[in-house]
Amino acid sequence: MRRALSLAVLLSSGFSAARGASLDVTAAYRMKAVSYSNLNYNTNDGNAHSFITNDARLGIAVRKIPLESRGGEDATMDLGIVLRAIGVAGSTASVAAPFDRIASHYPAANLTPFIENAYLRVHRLWGRPWEATFGRQSYRQGSGLLLDDDGAGLTGVSARGELPWWGMKAEGFIFNDRSPQNAAPNSLDLVGASLDLPGEGVWQLNQLIERDRARQIVYGCGYPGNPEADGCLVSKALRSFTSLRYQISYGPLVFDGEAAMQKGYATPTGPLPADNHITYNGNAQVVRMKWKQTLWRTGEGIARASLARGSGDNPATPTTDEAFFPSRGHRHNGLERAGFGELFAATAYDAFGGNYSTTTKSGLRKGASGLVVFGVGYTPPAYKSLTLDIDFYLYQAERISSGPGTLGTEWDFRLRYPVRDQLTLTAAMAYFRAGRFTDPGHSIARKYSFEASGRF
Repeated sequence: MRRALSLAVLLSSGFSAARGASLDVTAAYRMKAVSYSNLNYNTNDGNAHSFITNDARLGIAVRKIPLESRGGEDATMDLGIVLRAIGVAGSTASVAAPFDRIASHYPAANLTPFIENAYLRVHRLWGRPWEATFGRQSYRQGSGLLLDDDGAGLTGVSARGELPWWGMKAEGFIFNDRSPQNAAPNSLDLVGASLDLPGEGVWQLNQLIERDRARQIVYGCGYPGNPEADGCLVSKALRSFTSLRYQISYGPLVFDGEAAMQKGYATPTGPLPADNHITYNGNAQVVRMKWKQTLWRTGEGIARASLARGSGDNPATPTTDEAFFPSRGHRHNGLERAGFGELFAATAYDAFGGNYSTTTKSGLRKGASGLVVFGVGYTPPAYKSLTLDIDFYLYQAERISSGPGTLGTEWDFRLRYPVRDQLTLTAAMAYFRAGRFTDPGHSIARKYSFEASGRF
């Protein structure tokens, strides 16, 4: 088997070279030892976990396969496949809560390889500055607030290219996937487009439409005679997201901001409510700023600030859901969350909030909806290639049924040691103090981790 594989690679290399194409092989591996304490933010039921995660990728691509020449430009094609395997060391069963919510996002989470990418990509389509990708591919729209495959891949078609006016660029996509928040069977269609207009910075207009055909609960919804305790049961939903993003890098300042609104409706499973639909009406904003400053004799330091807000559901409007929540927004990194904070890991719409049942969609305890996050951080100049990141976050609920809306505060400390671009060693610690709404006793949760990652 090894000889046959080696022979195939050699033959492919020779064929590619003869035709002017190239064969690329990429590999990446990330091992992380992590320990969580008090994930329920409850001193009587701490929910501690310690494990080692594996995240491996292997990619093979044949690039620049010549197709045709039109208008003096050569059209070429890439063929690629990427295999990925994630899981907890020694685990062959389902991943424990709350990590099972993350695992449901991926085709497999028990170290069984799945196809993350399997695509063909055409460059200079019809002799024009356009690029089209067909098949299973990685995709992020804008900053990821609305859509990001998070390493699971999305199946469909995407295209991007230059427009003949003012240096504008456009892209569009059609994907079919599933909603990771809902049980099978379900189907999620994603259709969208983006338009970039460069100037003093870059303005980007994004549009995303979700056609969700999963049977699901719209949390916080209610009407007379509703049999569901936690919300309204619907058979399908159509959600529309529109966002405007602005990016600029001006000297030492880097700014990235995106504001979005959500509209749409869902169809209940029964004849009620009377108009036979439930509406969506949410909004969100995310801002990130970074300032790089050269310090005397020590090097460059980096200060940063971030602000995120997602609207929560208004209980005064029982058949309208104001909670902003895209189905496939950026929130995962392997078997861990990706967000503001190492432990609470909040986005504008969900977090590791201590509620891991099925009574809320955001992960926050019942009675809270929407999030507001404020963060500041500083990275002093590196010392002998060692880099220290220090960050502080304040979390609050955008809407709350009663009482104070503080969810908690978190301090993060991260020590990184990069070796060129191939190897990085990282040790991190997170200290979370629960707010009064999360836990009236202000319990403490901690996360410790050590990570080794390499790529080729």
